[in-house]
Amino acid sequence: MVHLLSSIQTRLIKKPVFNKPAYWLLPGLLLLAGSAKAQLGASSLNGPGIAINADYQPSSHYIRPEDSLKMPATTVQRRFTLGAGFTLSQKIDTATGKMRMWNLGVMGSYTSFSNKDYEQHIFPKELFGGEIALQHMRTLNPKWSLMGMVSVGLYTDMEKITYEDVFITGGVIFIRKINSKLNLGVGAALTNSFGTPMVLPALLVQWRTGNKFRVDINFPEKLSVSSSLSKYDDLALAFRFNGGAYDVENRADGKRLMGYQEMSLGLENTLHLSKKIDFNLAGGTVLLRSVTFRDKKLSDMFSTRPEHRLATNLYISAGIRCRF
Repeated sequence: MVHLLSSIQTRLIKKPVFNKPAYWLLPGLLLLAGSAKAQLGASSLNGPGIAINADYQPSSHYIRPEDSLKMPATTVQRRFTLGAGFTLSQKIDTATGKMRMWNLGVMGSYTSFSNKDYEQHIFPKELFGGEIALQHMRTLNPKWSLMGMVSVGLYTDMEKITYEDVFITGGVIFIRKINSKLNLGVGAALTNSFGTPMVLPALLVQWRTGNKFRVDINFPEKLSVSSSLSKYDDLALAFRFNGGAYDVENRADGKRLMGYQEMSLGLENTLHLSKKIDFNLAGGTVLLRSVTFRDKKLSDMFSTRPEHRLATNLYISAGIRCRF
């Protein structure tokens, strides 16, 4: 799952992702925690531009929740994502160094599941996520910055589209620059993920260091170690989190809120075709893919629900990004 808004954030923050047990609540919190991003795997945007990405995960056996038994049923997953980020305005006070910026992001993601030999309906045939987000960032003083954001998204299994498929999130986060390598952020977000609007915390940890080998931690999106093979080629080993919330139909138990979680470990190669265009190719293993189903009620927020999983498998991903 997959959210977007791009900005020039190198001195502030970048893009986070998911944190169990409440990962199904975070499609909007990611934005507040600095994502303002398109979650495109190795082709993620971190500046104004356009990115497109495709990934493929071959046939994986279904693992049922009651006894973690691997079943004959299998699922093949394909995902296509397109994102664009724009800087609407940027003002810098040359005397004080303070900055004010407005950004706009648009994202669309389509996922298809080819399911075979299931005894009951579990994984949907397809998922669509589309979103538009507006972000404001400003420097308060040399150590503190503020980011506010509001986003409106449509997250659906495409069986039937109603107001239940619309997710709205807004909030603010305060970012403390500890030093040139570490940023910490805390704030709050208002979201309708569980039907009734509710306030949730938003957190950010970003740490980046290294010369020949660069260590990049963006909580809760990824942990990566990368190195430049040449001025045209970068290679990284990345541990990534991905996920989100969707409104789904046709569940026998009537539960509409599907939470999706994914964790992967792989090599990501970036070729710099020009100063503004990059090609990315990645591959590795998906350590975890799971879904849970809940009612859109506040009372169901932290209840324990069966976790339907797919077995560990390989993945391949390719994408291209163009910076403005």
